[in-house]
Amino acid sequence: MSDHENEINGESAARSEGTAGSEAETKTLTHEERGERIGEALAAAGQEETRAAATPEGQQADRRAHRGIIIAAVAFAVLLIGAGIAYNVLAGDEKPSISGRDAVTTTEVPTDDTSANGNGANAAEGDGSGASDSANATAAPEFTMADTEGQTLTLADFRGKPVLLNFWASWCGPCASEMPAIQSAYEQYGDQIQFVAVNMTGMGGETETSALSLIQQNNYTFPVYFDVDSSAAVAFGVTSIPQTYLIDAEGNIIGGLRGAMSDNVLAEGIQMLLGNE
Repeated sequence: MSDHENEINGESAARSEGTAGSEAETKTLTHEERGERIGEALAAAGQEETRAAATPEGQQADRRAHRGIIIAAVAFAVLLIGAGIAYNVLAGDEKPSISGRDAVTTTEVPTDDTSANGNGANAAEGDGSGASDSANATAAPEFTMADTEGQTLTLADFRGKPVLLNFWASWCGPCASEMPAIQSAYEQYGDQIQFVAVNMTGMGGETETSALSLIQQNNYTFPVYFDVDSSAAVAFGVTSIPQTYLIDAEGNIIGGLRGAMSDNVLAEGIQMLLGNE
């Protein structure tokens, strides 16, 4: 065997002995000793990180990291604020109320505008009676509708009696939920109040067929009409349903509601139309 081969064999043997010694040493370490070694390694890594951060390159990287943290925090705050606003809006929609004084949310048309131009979502600031003070009344805007026989009518055709005007569609869950109460009210007060349930035909794919199917399946008998040319939707600014308006015998809005009506809320509206509140 040559000297070179002896040298290689010697180095291999030394490495083997070192590895074996290291393994033996590791096997004999206690948990405390291992913990101390891990702590020393972490401390060394921390010192190395501190030295790296002291360099210009490290300071620049640190600034980038801080910017990323700040941006993430701001984005998270915006998300929380948006969620809070959405919750408040939804919570408000779950508790609709009805009264005689500007019950419906006002829009861009002032409530003292009696020209009937613009949007019926401006309720009159009446005194809660079935007949509004003409000096302060908000006239319900005119629109055309079709009955189930295809005849065209206008809102003015119903003057002479108070009107409960309701906008709905067959695909609208909240609309369907209030229909039993409307049916009961119609059966009890149909001879004193005009019930005008206007289907938002064309809104969200609504059709006369789907509307009539819902009415017939549930044996509802209150009058149904169709907004076939979006005349009512434009006149009253209907962008969400259900919506209900209380209109006195002279054609003035005395109150209204956005959202599904409970039995109690509808009963209160009926009494307003009858002039009992």
